[in-house]
Amino acid sequence: MKFRKALLAFCLLLSSAPSQSIVLDRAQFTTLDIVSGMTLDPSCLNYCITGICVWLRCTLAGCSIETSIKVSHYNPDVVVSVYDEGGGNPWLEAQSLYGAIEVSLAQSLTQTFHDSFAGGGQQTEGGSSAADNSLRFKEATVVGHPLSSISSFVGNGYYCPSEADSLVPYFSSSFDTLTWRLGLPEYLYIHNLIPGRRVVGDGIHQQWGPVWPRTGFIKQKDDAKAAAVIAQRAGNIVTQARQPHVYQQLNGNGYYKSWLPGELKENNERTGVWQMLSPRMDRQCYAFGENDVFSQSWSAGRNSEDNKYAFTLWRPYECCESQGLYLFTVPLQVCL
Repeated sequence: MKFRKALLAFCLLLSSAPSQSIVLDRAQFTTLDIVSGMTLDPSCLNYCITGICVWLRCTLAGCSIETSIKVSHYNPDVVVSVYDEGGGNPWLEAQSLYGAIEVSLAQSLTQTFHDSFAGGGQQTEGGSSAADNSLRFKEATVVGHPLSSISSFVGNGYYCPSEADSLVPYFSSSFDTLTWRLGLPEYLYIHNLIPGRRVVGDGIHQQWGPVWPRTGFIKQKDDAKAAAVIAQRAGNIVTQARQPHVYQQLNGNGYYKSWLPGELKENNERTGVWQMLSPRMDRQCYAFGENDVFSQSWSAGRNSEDNKYAFTLWRPYECCESQGLYLFTVPLQVCL
């Protein structure tokens, strides 16, 4: 009965969730805006029953075989904000918590490098804003989604907890000044720098930009696509261990038994999808790199007047409630 009620609630939410995008009247937004923009669209949540987990439970009275439902879905793990200057986070609560520290670090860096390597504060660096090869610089922060911690409380076998904790900072480019601006030591990873190997998009004419080196500099005439690539870089950093950056890894959810999403990879929806929060609140999720060569550009209606952007990163989880010693899973597939 409990499981039927959970399924009914999900169905009602899915049917009532609006499908259109919302254009905000400002680039800045609040935590309430993020929560109200929460969507259960299948492209984001993708909730499925994927099997029956079989367990061995032993007590002093003997052993028995137990079962539990295995489910899969995506969680809104983190909010990735991309902007031009330190302290310019469009998420107002995150800006009030961490903005002053970011500004102080950015100013110290500018004084150290005499503006020549620091970057920031401009839409383009070293070129005209209209030039196709304009070099842009972006700051980025990765902060736990306001609803990511809630999944830990509803992890009752029908919903998997997130690896992220709400409002916890996982990455700030202002703290990662050396690598984010100078690219050291990322340029030593030669295999990831091969042209066309780690690129958002596919083919010659639809590449949005390279994931490596994972710095704030990018050559891209379209500001929204530049921000998307920078968000992809930041997401790639925090979803891996032992990266040459100053960051906190998304590392486990303390739930047994869980199948966690792992590294966020470009052009791969099975590792994570994005939902734009600002300047436009999307109601669907997608992998960056859409082929828009012969259609309306992905960035149409998504360019920010003040070059501030924010995205929710949704990542896939699978889990089943522990009933003892895990033996195996009987697969099946039922999706909402």
